[in-house]
Amino acid sequence: MRGTVTKKGKKYYIVFTVKDEDTGKWKAKWMPGGYDLKKDAQKALPDLLSALMKGTYEEPVRLDRNVEELMTEFLKDKRKQVKHGTWLAYDWLVRKHIVPHLGSMKVRKLHPDDLHALYHNTLYKELAAASIKKANVILNEALKRAPEWSIEKREKASFLKLPQGKKSKFKVWNEKQLRLFMKAAESDQYSIVFELAANTGMRQSEILGLQWDDVDLEGQTISVRQAYTKAEVGHDMDDTKNDSSERSIALFPQTVALLRRHREKQIQEMQDNQAFYQDHGLVVQTSVGTPLGPRNLARNYYAILDRIERKQTERKEAGRPFIDFKRIRFHDIRHTHATILLKRGVHPKIVQERLGHSSITVTLDTYSHVLPNLQASVLRSLGPSILGVSKKKSPKDAKNKDENPTLEKS
Repeated sequence: MRGTVTKKGKKYYIVFTVKDEDTGKWKAKWMPGGYDLKKDAQKALPDLLSALMKGTYEEPVRLDRNVEELMTEFLKDKRKQVKHGTWLAYDWLVRKHIVPHLGSMKVRKLHPDDLHALYHNTLYKELAAASIKKANVILNEALKRAPEWSIEKREKASFLKLPQGKKSKFKVWNEKQLRLFMKAAESDQYSIVFELAANTGMRQSEILGLQWDDVDLEGQTISVRQAYTKAEVGHDMDDTKNDSSERSIALFPQTVALLRRHREKQIQEMQDNQAFYQDHGLVVQTSVGTPLGPRNLARNYYAILDRIERKQTERKEAGRPFIDFKRIRFHDIRHTHATILLKRGVHPKIVQERLGHSSITVTLDTYSHVLPNLQASVLRSLGPSILGVSKKKSPKDAKNKDENPTLEKS
């Protein structure tokens, strides 16, 4: 690294030649401020060079920044502090939903009322409640770093009430549709993936990152400890989404049996392909032992859906019995798992634990469409009152009941 003093306009600036961290190319870095006298710039140059070399130099904060500039700096800092997938979510919210509405405003002129208007007048139409909450967290964290934003504004912004936002929409299969899919998926190379998705509710990244060391076939449980997530280049193993995502899931006997057969098949593949097999210790691996990428899985998944749709269409056109099948995302198999459990009367707390939700509130909010029916069935099972018994019937009531047997069916 070397530095020079260069005149620009009426001022003298210190300019260093530095390597760009992203591209690896050398570029000119103009130090802010400028000096009226050349000798003052020359005098300051050694200290600035030393600070840059030691990594102790801090850029002076511009007090005339707009929101877009502030958020760009925030994203740059966050890139090395959070998982890549998390950073991509931050970047999407900032670029698509924050900057288009607030980007041109000066930070010092930004008021908490502007944030309130963004949330309640704009974002509530575009985003779900969880995404609005995340946008609020991002903005508050970025603005706390801005000295031009007063403490009073920060305090007021931290107490803003957020709107509910759009209701998350997803499709699920009923039990008949799920059985049809599982039957069609039996012959697929990665059928075990679909078995785990349907019968455990695991996320795709968790299934692809599942290790045999975390599968207890005797105890009939799976321990979710890592996930195969998007990295800056391709995918890589990482921690689960959050602390609550690290969990133990009880397995159905059918799933245990399929895992045993899958393991036997995998061991045979290792023996047949010893010369080039790269065992990663994963439950789901390619035929050469490497982790299965989401794109390859998606190709197989949608091919199965295509086959089902073609077959059911043919049956319908031929006047034969058919199932009204619908396409859903792979992630919606997880929602299907939860919905079927809730409809069968499984307690929401159990569903929360299987899915790895951070709280039961998340589960209840996500599957609120199931809960009214669940509530009604529970009340029916209790009987006519909370005590579960009705008042003693009079002889007259009994006689009327005998005379009208349809009451038994009502």
